[in-house]
Amino acid sequence: MLTLRIVLEGSAPPIWRTMEIDDGIMLDEAGLALQCVMGWEHAHLQAFHSAVPYDREDAGQAITWYEEQSRLEIGVGEPQETTTLGQALAAAGGELYFEYDFGDCWMHKITVEAQRGKAPGEAPYRVVAGQLRAPLEDSGGIHGWQEKLSILQGNPAPEDLEAQDIVAWMHWRGGRWNPLEPAEFRADVADARLAMLAAQFTGDNGLGRWFDTMEPELRRAISVPAAQIGLGLQPGGITIPPWFVDLMRPFAVLTALCDAPVKLSAAGWLPPKIVGELVERSGLDGIDYESGSTKRENIMITVIRLRESAQQMGLLRKAKGVLTATRRGRQLMEDPVALAEYVARKLAQPKAEGPKGRDIDSDSTFAGWFIRAGGFIPDRMQRYTPQPGLFMDKSELLEIFGYWDPNQRCPVNEQSRLPFLQSWYLIEHLLGYRMRAEDMAERIPERLAELSRYLLQG
Repeated sequence: MLTLRIVLEGSAPPIWRTMEIDDGIMLDEAGLALQCVMGWEHAHLQAFHSAVPYDREDAGQAITWYEEQSRLEIGVGEPQETTTLGQALAAAGGELYFEYDFGDCWMHKITVEAQRGKAPGEAPYRVVAGQLRAPLEDSGGIHGWQEKLSILQGNPAPEDLEAQDIVAWMHWRGGRWNPLEPAEFRADVADARLAMLAAQFTGDNGLGRWFDTMEPELRRAISVPAAQIGLGLQPGGITIPPWFVDLMRPFAVLTALCDAPVKLSAAGWLPPKIVGELVERSGLDGIDYESGSTKRENIMITVIRLRESAQQMGLLRKAKGVLTATRRGRQLMEDPVALAEYVARKLAQPKAEGPKGRDIDSDSTFAGWFIRAGGFIPDRMQRYTPQPGLFMDKSELLEIFGYWDPNQRCPVNEQSRLPFLQSWYLIEHLLGYRMRAEDMAERIPERLAELSRYLLQG
């Protein structure tokens, strides 16, 4: 294990990090690890150099290691994918230069401070210390960043620039997830990103399963805000909200009512008697503004969605006009916690069946959870309230996926009508009904944020 000191060339005061890293990993992975600790967003190409490539005295002797994409385009350089960090350091005489973004040319000097053996099972890299946040992406290189920092601190802008526009751009480019604090280095975020990198951006919780459906570049892009809002890719010991256990009671009631086979009508609807018992025992009277004492499934959208969800989740089975509880449904209907955990697991099972392997309903639902877990509300009407800063449109995430709005003939945006899974619509509707009945409507966003984090992390 090497202890490296990484300093961003030209920064004053210096922007630096120290980290421990396995010298046996390949340079392409080492570069991603350096991006994580510095705070770069995996948005540009990277290279390692044995000497500063722009120094005329050393340029002719310098060795440069490129990623495969760059080598194919440039036609020169050594491969990062088959060269270890230790081999590169040895070839460079113990000192390397790491370049990120060939446009802004962020150059980092890397020196070895210490070396020790690696313990069994030890992570391949970790942050030790650091100072100051990394410059904003696309800020014009180190001189452009220093100029923008000066303007942010209240100094006048050059004649051809508007200070107000520069400051607004800096806050916009900093992102909703990571407010601009130039003096702050968030070691916790760097460590979280390193953990995702070590797991190859895959995992066993809801977020990890969503990542599993993505291409590597997309995983890396989404991992940055995920770490910034404290999300990981492995189950984190988070417990299911007790109120959600109670909210799932209608699933248990419907399954119990179908313990004995229920014959559906010729049109495929539940008998009114069964619907009436379901509504009464679940405490859902009036949820669909139904009138009269006879409850009919065909005019109660909540009951329709409840039955469809129960069938999709494997709690009920429909065959030859008869609805019956499955073996799993019978096992779960007597255990409220196990039932709620099962429903949550099914909810957080992403789909990837559409064009290019994506499913807009699934991705849009996961994006909504992601936004709620980050402290915002993915409700398009929120922007018209006195607190529009609480609102974040799902398109801000989904545009990264490359989704196209065929109605507007442009990438998805705030005006796009984005769908979501019907089972999630059902959960939101049940919660809204319960909270309003208890005169607690103001706490609906809080509950949805709690549940969203559980679905992603559980």
